[in-house]
Amino acid sequence: MYIGVDLAWSSGMTGLAAVDAGGDLIAATQRRADAEILDWLRPRTAGPCLVGIDAPIVVRNATGSRDCEKLTGRYFGRYGASCHPANTSRPAFQGGTRALRLAGELGLGIDPASSAERRAIEVYPHPAIVMLFGLPAIVRYKIKPGRSLESLRAETQRLLGLIEGLAGDPVPLRAGACPAWSEIRNGVGNATSKAGLARLQDSIDAVVCAYIARLAHRCPDRVRTLGTAGDGYILTPVTPRLAAQIDAGIIR
Repeated sequence: MYIGVDLAWSSGMTGLAAVDAGGDLIAATQRRADAEILDWLRPRTAGPCLVGIDAPIVVRNATGSRDCEKLTGRYFGRYGASCHPANTSRPAFQGGTRALRLAGELGLGIDPASSAERRAIEVYPHPAIVMLFGLPAIVRYKIKPGRSLESLRAETQRLLGLIEGLAGDPVPLRAGACPAWSEIRNGVGNATSKAGLARLQDSIDAVVCAYIARLAHRCPDRVRTLGTAGDGYILTPVTPRLAAQIDAGIIR
């Protein structure tokens, strides 16, 4: 099973998605409290699983950004896909990370290089979307100042179409037949507020996270890990050209 978790750092809604071994999306939803998230995750992670979490898992630096976040900015900043800094001076990380606590509750390993059957990995949708679809910049579907409801709707619908196109990828994701995906599509079209769109975007991001996990498991040559398991990392899809640059330590 491949699971995606668009995890709120401390509070707020968390998106959740599940993709089966064949690449079919079978669930997408949102939960808020840790207990609700764990109740949803436990039956889906009881067997072999890879869980892609969009939230810091390991944070050890007292200030500034983690090395993996700096590397993400250097490789993907040109696309608009830099990271928010995570450090232990921020309230969300002063007692450890929420992602690590949830992984611990579920008994999941967190080493991206491990071959264990049950693991969680840190992922980040923005650079993944750029790399998966060969885009010149991120899809601007997130709420930011100056972005209208209609522009956000159009960008979100654009992202839905891109994700649906993964049905034809060598490592496929088939989302269209899932009832939850139809609800997301209808909800995006009918949303009357930015907040309404944002709730749906949590689930969409979770689907992307689940697909990154599937890709990492099925085709590891198409992903790279920035950073280390000890100090924090982000695993992301890459193009062959970028993979070669990362392997050679080249930053342009």
